[in-house]
Amino acid sequence: MIEITQAMIGPADPVASIEEEYAQALPRVRFLLEAFRGHDPSNNTAHGRMVYQLRWLKRELVARRVPIPLDRGWIGTLCYLVGSGEVDDSKEIAKAMGELARILQGPGLLKPRHTPVVLSMLEDLIAAMHRYGDPLLPSEQELVEELSAVAAGMRAGAIIPPIGGGMNLPPLEKKMLEAKRFKGVFPAHPSPENYLQVFFNLSDPLFHGWCPYPAKKPPLPAPVPGLDPSPPDFTAVKRLLDGAA
Repeated sequence: MIEITQAMIGPADPVASIEEEYAQALPRVRFLLEAFRGHDPSNNTAHGRMVYQLRWLKRELVARRVPIPLDRGWIGTLCYLVGSGEVDDSKEIAKAMGELARILQGPGLLKPRHTPVVLSMLEDLIAAMHRYGDPLLPSEQELVEELSAVAAGMRAGAIIPPIGGGMNLPPLEKKMLEAKRFKGVFPAHPSPENYLQVFFNLSDPLFHGWCPYPAKKPPLPAPVPGLDPSPPDFTAVKRLLDGAA
């Protein structure tokens, strides 16, 4: 693994660092509010609850009161609906909701400065496949060649992660997951070189656009204090939003 520098992690100043996350969160909130503009805020429907959540998030993000990571209790509706898919009216909506949850919960999104980190993780995995798996089976050799081609493309600037191409499991990721022998020849859990651990650490940024774990930002306090560490009863919040509508 290459040395992780501050430049890869992001701005050293906590305020500048969290503003970068706000700049990615707010457009997604606004996009989703527009997408759900035909739904009134309501406790009686999934869409209505999502509108409540989005209106609250917009207010708090604009006021710069949101720390990152944000306690899951504050975004319980968002997190639940990301998992349930009840309001996934389009692939774009599902994508924006997933990305918004990822930003607010702390991992954050893959950024261009993270590409060298992802490349290093990929090269480390390829080297480990040879170190622990040689002689490789034909299917494993084919997988290593595909991964090596991706690495070469990233080094040349011709391939820029994420390379998933959608919500479904990409074929290359599926091949990595189905390489069962590697699970037995790599060090066993809880070793950091455990195959499944290495696989998930790499696949999240490479295929799905997550910030790579080694370059994850530390917890960031809100520039404007005032939000409780854990959420109160949301009934009062909803009444305030109703009164402001």
